[in-house]
Parts: sequence; C-alpha cells; structure tokens
Amino acid sequence: MDLIRERLRKLKEILQERDCEVFISFSPVENRYFSGFTGSTSCLISGVVGDFLFTDFRYEEQVYNEVKSLSIKIIRKNLEEEVINFLKKHNLTKLGIVLEKTSARLYERFKGEGFSICGIDDDISYMRMVKDNNEVNLIREACKITEVSIEKAIEVLKEGISEKDVAGYIEYQFKVNGAETAGFDTIVLFGSNSSLPHGKPSKKGLKPGDIVLFDCGCVYKGYYSDITRTFVYGAIPGLWFKEIYSITLDAQKSALGFIKAEVLSKDVDYTARYYIEKRGLGKFFGHGLGHGVGLEIHEPPRLSKDSTLKLKSGMVVTVEPGIYIPGKGGVRIEDTVLVTDTGCEILTSMGKELRVIE
Repeated sequence: MDLIRERLRKLKEILQERDCEVFISFSPVENRYFSGFTGSTSCLISGVVGDFLFTDFRYEEQVYNEVKSLSIKIIRKNLEEEVINFLKKHNLTKLGIVLEKTSARLYERFKGEGFSICGIDDDISYMRMVKDNNEVNLIREACKITEVSIEKAIEVLKEGISEKDVAGYIEYQFKVNGAETAGFDTIVLFGSNSSLPHGKPSKKGLKPGDIVLFDCGCVYKGYYSDITRTFVYGAIPGLWFKEIYSITLDAQKSALGFIKAEVLSKDVDYTARYYIEKRGLGKFFGHGLGHGVGLEIHEPPRLSKDSTLKLKSGMVVTVEPGIYIPGKGGVRIEDTVLVTDTGCEILTSMGKELRVIE
C-alpha cells in the first residue's frame, strides 16, 4: 500500500466532512507527512482538484526524487502568488488549513482574497497522532541510534570533562550512527544542575559523586526519539538520591503499566503523579508526564493532568516523571513508548536501574 496515497485519501475524507474543497499547507511538517518532500519551502494543495506540491527551482531535482504521488509544480516567481493564482484559476474558495501553522499575515491574505477558511487543526493532528508501522519503525530506529550514542558518551566520561563537551559528543555520535541531526538541544547536566528540568549544558566539570543527567534525541528520516537517563559518577551522592531515584523509577513503572488504548491521557499522568505525591514529593514534580513524538519532538497527545484525550493504539508518547530538589539535584527517567490495545511497547530499551559510572 502506498502510504502517501492512503494519507491523502483520509485527508479528502476530512475535507468532505468539513465541507472544504481543498487542504492548503505551507508547513514543512505537514507537507512531508502528506507528500514525502523534505525541503523547507513548499505548498501542498489536496482536494477536489487533485493533489499538488508547489516548490521552487532550488528543490527541482530533489522534489522529483522524493514525491511520487502528487503532481509537482515548480514555481519561478513568488510561491504565495502562484498558489493564490492556482486557487482562483480553479474557482476554489473553501480552504481547509492548519491554523496553528498559518501566519496571521497569510490568514488575512486569504481572507482578503475572498477565500473561506476552515481550521482543521484537530482533524490533522488526530490523524498524525496514530502512527502507521513505517512511522513506528523509523521512531524505533531513532531510539536505537540515541541509545548507542548515549553509551558512547558514557565511555568518555572522566573527571573534569564539561557538560558542553559531553553534549557535543552525543550530537556527534548521532550523525556517526546514521541520524540526520539532534532532535533538540541535548541536555547534559552534572551534580546540582540536574535539578533544572530543562537546564542548558555549561562548562561545569564532572567530579566524583556527581549526578549525570542526559536528555536527548535524534532525527532519523524525519522522525524523532526522546530519552532521559540519570546516572551517578563514581559514587552515589547520598541516601536522599537513592530514594528519589527509586520513587521516580517506580512512578514511571506505574504509569507504563497503566497505559493502553482507550485510557484517558490525564489518568496516565495521575498514576505517576499520585505515586510521587503519596511520598511527599509532589511539589518537586511540576511538569506534565509526557508528550507525543513523531515528525515533531513535541506533538499531541499530551500526558498531563488537563488532557481528556483517550489514547489509541498506534500513538507514540514519552513517559518522563522527574523529581527535582533545588540546590541538590534531580532525577528524570524517560522512555518513548508505543500505545497498543493491551498495553504499551517501550521503544527505548536502555536499562533504568541506578547505574554508577566508574
């Protein structure tokens, strides 16, 4: 089965249900999803008029190599003007767009040209939330590359090496092992810096007894991975750390055991959050439990106390509880998982028992 054609078929069903003539997108993410094109500049039009991808001369050779299921149009002047002229030429007036990824300027331009706009953000988002087997396999490979890269980074840990140096080495290993790039700015934190949920690597040097927190992911053929592991270097810094590590790990295990299709996202979050709160540490876990992963590093669904969305088989999410003690240090343990009808498959296989790096 041609995955692109199947996605375009489902897209047209959405358009029909929402009384839209065409879907129009200038978003590289949506355009990659619906066409396979990896360039940064394009416009996708799909609907009653057929399926088209517009791009410019810079991508002419690339687009013909990558896009097989849509008609290709190479524009020579202004992309936006060419697209609007195309819509008018075919008497198309009812446009379905992803509002979140459409600039206010472009939205007003469409309105000013007389087009009727329908936001279909939720429809497209829900469609992308449920991954097909090909997408899952790409995410699985991205996870493997990330884990190999972390293990390589562990090998170079030594007293005095800086957080920045280790973060850079991880990102180097991503490319050595087949990734396109890092999925986001790699987080490497030593010692008390690990209490910063999204801290940035600094010149701080590693010393014995330090906590070592890695939060990283890569991009493989467009798809992201995300994993966090917390280690210690040389020696465990104290009983307090063993306690919060054990609580974080058990909270994650409780959430993983609760995940399956038809479960509410907020209930998965609550499972981990309640476990931590019961042990008097709730105030040290202030972020949501997880998020969707796919063509973007943060995408729906959200595992948070406010999310009422039901999980479906095929969704890929992170599960990442953390406990952060200001001035002392923190623990976060994160896996990327695939939701199934009966539970979940953990796509990140790296061990999670407390590990002392010698």
